[in-house]
Amino acid sequence: MPAGNAQSGNADQDSRPGPGNVGRKSLGTKSLGAKSLHKTSVLDKASIISLAKRTHTQQPQESDELPWHAIQTGEEVAAELGTSAENGLSTAEAERRLQDFGPNKLTEVEKQGFWRRLWNQVNNMIIGLLFAAAIVEGALESWAEFGLILGVIIINTALGLIQEGRAEKAADAIKALLSPNATVLRDGQAAVLPAESLVPGDVVLLKSGDKVPADVRLLTAVNLQVQEAMLTGESVPVSKVLHPAPAQAGLGDRKCMCFSATNVVSGQGRGVVVATGDSAEIGQINKMVGTVESARNNLVHQLEVLGRWLVLLVLAIGLVAFLLALLHADQGFKEAFESAVSIAVAIVPEGLPAVVTIVLAIGTTVMARNNAIIRQLPAVETLGSLNVICSDKTGTLTKNEMTVVALRTAATEYTVSGVGYEPVGEFAMLVPDAAATDKGAAIANGSGTRSQPLDGAQRTALQQLLKGTVLCNDSSLVKEGPGEVAISIGDDGAAADVAGAADKGEKDKGGGKGVRYSPLGAPTEVALLTAAEKAGLPPAAELKAAVPRVGTVPFESEHKFMATVHREQAEGGGSELIMYVKGAPDRLLPLCNSQVVDNDLSRTAALDPGFWKAQQAALSSRGLRVLALCRTVLPEDTDLSVLSPAWLLSGGVNPEAAAAAAAEGKRPPAPAAKLQLSMVLLVAILDPPREEAVRAVGVAHKAGITVKMITGDHALTAVAIGRMLGIVPADDEAPARTALATAAGARRPAAAVPVITGPQVDAMDDAGLQAVVMGCNVFARASPENKLRIVKALQALGQTAAMTGDGVNDAPALKAADVGVAMGITGTDVSKEAAKMVLADDNFATIVAAVREGRRVWDNIRKILVFNLPVNLAQGFSVLYSYILGFKDVPLTALQVLLVNLITSVTLGLALAAEPPEPDIMERQPRRRGKRLVGKLLLWRMFFVCHVVVALVLGLFYWAGRGSDTPGGGYPLKQQRAEAFNTLVGAQVAYFVSCRFLKLSSFHPRVFFGNPIAYVSISIVAALMVFVTYVPGVNGFFHMSGMDGIQWARVVVATFVVYVIVEVEKALVDPLFMPILRPVLAWLEDHTPDFLSVRTSLQAGSKKLKSACSGCAGGASGGADGDAAPAARALPKRGIQRRGSARGKQPAAAATTAPAPGLGASSAALSVVSEVDGHVRLGVREAAAPAGVGAGGGAGDVEMGRPQP
Repeated sequence: MPAGNAQSGNADQDSRPGPGNVGRKSLGTKSLGAKSLHKTSVLDKASIISLAKRTHTQQPQESDELPWHAIQTGEEVAAELGTSAENGLSTAEAERRLQDFGPNKLTEVEKQGFWRRLWNQVNNMIIGLLFAAAIVEGALESWAEFGLILGVIIINTALGLIQEGRAEKAADAIKALLSPNATVLRDGQAAVLPAESLVPGDVVLLKSGDKVPADVRLLTAVNLQVQEAMLTGESVPVSKVLHPAPAQAGLGDRKCMCFSATNVVSGQGRGVVVATGDSAEIGQINKMVGTVESARNNLVHQLEVLGRWLVLLVLAIGLVAFLLALLHADQGFKEAFESAVSIAVAIVPEGLPAVVTIVLAIGTTVMARNNAIIRQLPAVETLGSLNVICSDKTGTLTKNEMTVVALRTAATEYTVSGVGYEPVGEFAMLVPDAAATDKGAAIANGSGTRSQPLDGAQRTALQQLLKGTVLCNDSSLVKEGPGEVAISIGDDGAAADVAGAADKGEKDKGGGKGVRYSPLGAPTEVALLTAAEKAGLPPAAELKAAVPRVGTVPFESEHKFMATVHREQAEGGGSELIMYVKGAPDRLLPLCNSQVVDNDLSRTAALDPGFWKAQQAALSSRGLRVLALCRTVLPEDTDLSVLSPAWLLSGGVNPEAAAAAAAEGKRPPAPAAKLQLSMVLLVAILDPPREEAVRAVGVAHKAGITVKMITGDHALTAVAIGRMLGIVPADDEAPARTALATAAGARRPAAAVPVITGPQVDAMDDAGLQAVVMGCNVFARASPENKLRIVKALQALGQTAAMTGDGVNDAPALKAADVGVAMGITGTDVSKEAAKMVLADDNFATIVAAVREGRRVWDNIRKILVFNLPVNLAQGFSVLYSYILGFKDVPLTALQVLLVNLITSVTLGLALAAEPPEPDIMERQPRRRGKRLVGKLLLWRMFFVCHVVVALVLGLFYWAGRGSDTPGGGYPLKQQRAEAFNTLVGAQVAYFVSCRFLKLSSFHPRVFFGNPIAYVSISIVAALMVFVTYVPGVNGFFHMSGMDGIQWARVVVATFVVYVIVEVEKALVDPLFMPILRPVLAWLEDHTPDFLSVRTSLQAGSKKLKSACSGCAGGASGGADGDAAPAARALPKRGIQRRGSARGKQPAAAATTAPAPGLGASSAALSVVSEVDGHVRLGVREAAAPAGVGAGGGAGDVEMGRPQP
């Protein structure tokens, strides 16, 4: 790039193509698979270096570019950026770079103003049709009709604005997360400056409590821990290191980096700024949020298509009516036009938009009572069509509260119940089945052992074992005021009132209703305090006061342990010095020479290292974080002033004496008694699933909804949580399920992949991801781009997907999903503004309850349409057929028709909106994506019911108008119209009662229960019928007069006739009428123009799903089963060959499908790359295919989440 351009600082000009221009990197180009994401450009590494140094640098190919986190040292990064690691930038250079790079802030997204939101409310075909009707009525000076129609439009629009009235502020919310100030080295001096003034090359100082002001590569780090859950989803703070990470490492594994807007929890550090503003990770998310398009709502689309049909129907019938009135009834042009308008107005469902909006508003109110806050009304309906829920793990499926779930001593393995920091739960010991002493209380766990409650002596021994976890602990468990009461969910998915749920199992020692427990300090340490209280130990403050601390070896991330020394009362009287050491098992085991025997601290035996290593491996393989607790008795003459990690690691050698000896070239003096520790126990800690989330996942599976967990946490942890939830089937369940499916005649399903990691998703293109996304229910170490691509892959396969999340990293996927669900308690403002629904209790169970409500809303909207459209047609056709049959006068005036619309559509329609859910609502499979609101049943009812009602209205109108010599005839025109009006209203009331149950008969006692509003509405309608018929002035305004007893008798009989006919039709429609109608309607659908069809891209998605996933087993939710061999053939060449997908029909060697990048045998294979703090972390390594192994035996045997030998 020419120097002049750099000096001018006009970075925008550099985005033009041409040799030497500074490159701009589009979001997503970090990986092959995201190349399909065309996002707003941000500066890449080469561009930042070029601008920082003002050098003319040819942009390297991205595959050859080493990312910041992979460079060997931070000093090399500083050198590349042309800065000093010791002194930072000079003030002049920083100002120059600020001109080139611009301020360290995020690009703002254009806000949506009031007028734009108002336009969104009225921009649909039905409202447009109402506007047209109002304009015509105004032109004809029919001001009453004009006012009524305009009032309907205003009410509908106001309801929508009140419910949704918030603009998207996601970018502003992200901006608020940025640090306002930063401590920076300028000219070698530390200065506190506005974070906006930071530039690449600045050296910043970080300490506990700071918010990281930009993306930083660390130069120094002392016990530095950063909470990155908002970006990565990892539930615990990340300990930072200086050594580089692999180039392909995911965001959560780049431990030599700190990212903008994350929080420093402890320690201190110094680092060089490598990216600011939009080029930082949070800036890239901001760009994604601003450019991602929200998913098109199915209900909005279907109502728009319905509006198009109504426009065509109104124009066609209006034209026919105009010609009939002009040519057949010999009316004048103006009179014929007015007649045509009256018929058109009769057909238009004026109350439908308002009623649908009110249905959705009622749904939002019900959901709000159940802790689900709907931000966009149509999302209520979409919830009912979900067939995939992509959920974040931390804080949603789990409580984001670390919990001790198991203990292991040399003699016993214990399990611990209860979730979170509330000290409510029980310890139980695992014993062989034959040794269970209380068969009534013991519970089989399916692994050859039984969990048995503790007796008094066993509990006392456990308390002594756990005492060290409280004493060797610098954190606190704080008891606060009223806290969250978890939602209770039944087997049918209904949310229950659980005001007293917190009292269940309440103990005097702690947990209870109205009390909230929060951590103060490290989450893992607080988990130990909670476990100790569950075991019956007093609160930590009391225990620490009774056993005072006299010495400390503080925790350092380099050594991964801490130690404390306490003065305790000895058993035989007097006191003794006891040292407790807590930390990583692999660091403490070499310091031990003995272990506690029979859970008695006074008895020890020689250490069995193999036993403890095996137990640690077994716990770690379940995704548990493992800590070890050791203890020893110190001599009374121990010099506590020399306590240090070096003293402990050296076996008690005085560090000063060791230093003096080293200076003289001598060996350090041996201590009088070598320090040796006794291993007490291993503690297994996990952020376990919420108990209500486990039940909710079961309800979701029963409802045909697949639950997928997408998290930034480690793969093994994610799989462990997935198995607890039932998202990932246990190892012994998969063969049984396959056998059951095969025995039932189903095609043999392929084995599901337990977990796919973010780097593996990066290595896939979109086609490859679509091939595997339905076969995997757990995605670990996922980046923001991974989440977005997973959601889009599901949508491309025709799935209706929800995405939950609480962090900034979730915002793009939340916006792109059909329903984005944000957390209300732990969620950032960013995620809340990008989502369509917010969970006030951060609970997955609330989503399932909301799905149930969404299905009810869909059912009730269908009931409203099944009720409204046939009776609206009956209103118009009553007038139309009067012209065809040559009636002298029309039976209904336009004003009467509008009145009927408002009386019945609003009152009875609202009553249908309040209908309770059907009993089997959460046992049905999700309705297919794009299922028509106007389906076969509605089309048939529009024809059938319309003509039944028209026949009765015209028949009674004609009867009443016959000569006086005819029995029941001889009435004047106003009484004739009054009888026709009341017949129409009575028929609608009868039809309304039948519509409360679309398929079930209403000849049943259930018709009297479940919806009291229904009978209130019927009473209101009846009262209005009498009011407008008899009140002077009112009846004249509506062209009616009072009726006599004979007319009312005919109206009642007609009402009963409609009810009986529709109930008989309901019994016959499926066996008799539908087999005739289906082929006719299918032919019509195939020949319907696209603009009148609800089939958009949905068919394409369904075809992709069938071809890519026909052999895919969707985990516990039972994904699509299909024939294996055709599925393998349908996969793209770069798609994954899933395990077993070609084995049901042919040998593995015969499989020819090439593996996906990142998953094939000749590409990146899974391996265990590190074991830190009990976590086995998955990584990728290049591996050659074993000899003789083809695609079927290599790529087809993907077993993720398991340590590889």
